[in-house]
Formats: sequence, C-alpha cells, structure tokens
Amino acid sequence: MRALLRKVMERAGAGHVREAASAEAALEALSEAPAHLLLLDQTMPGMSGAELTTKLRADPAHAGARIILLSGHSSPAFAESARTAGADAVLTKPIAPSALLAAISGVLAA
Repeated sequence: MRALLRKVMERAGAGHVREAASAEAALEALSEAPAHLLLLDQTMPGMSGAELTTKLRADPAHAGARIILLSGHSSPAFAESARTAGADAVLTKPIAPSALLAAISGVLAA
C-alpha cells in the first residue's frame, strides 16, 4: 500500500515523500522533520491511525498538519470517530488514485 501511495504522490508532484512502517517510526521521522500532509493507515503496528492522529493533534509541532486517515472500515461511525480524533479526511480502501488526489486537494485547500 505504501508503494502505491508513494507513486501517486510522486506523480502528483509531491516534493518530498517519506514512509514509515509503524506509528513509532512515523513519530520518530516527524520529530526530525515535521510534515504538512500525513497519510495514515488505521491499521498499523504500534497504534491505530486514529490514536496517532490524536497524539499528533496534541503536539503543537504537528497540530497544523493535514491528516488523511486510510481504512478498510466504511461505516459512518468510524468516519465520525476518525474526524473526532482529528483526521481532516477519511478514505476507505481500496482507494482510487483520483479519490486520493481529490482528498489531498481538499484538505490542503481548507
């Protein structure tokens, strides 16, 4: 999934795309260089995407980052809980590249 997301981002002209294999690896990478846009999977090692979102929103260094949460859960209740955690958008997998790009444009324009 990360390889596909990277390809879509690079083809869209994203300047610098970084990957992390776990929530802990993401936190470590973000401590070294904050990001403006984060694509987080709900199911990842260490903690859920929603938990990581909550943690990032509580940290002033990352509070302004745009966060898109990716999940296999398609229920409205999950989407609402993800937004309550601080996600700017929620996408259900599988994700079409056009839907990803539209979500990115939407959260960056907000």
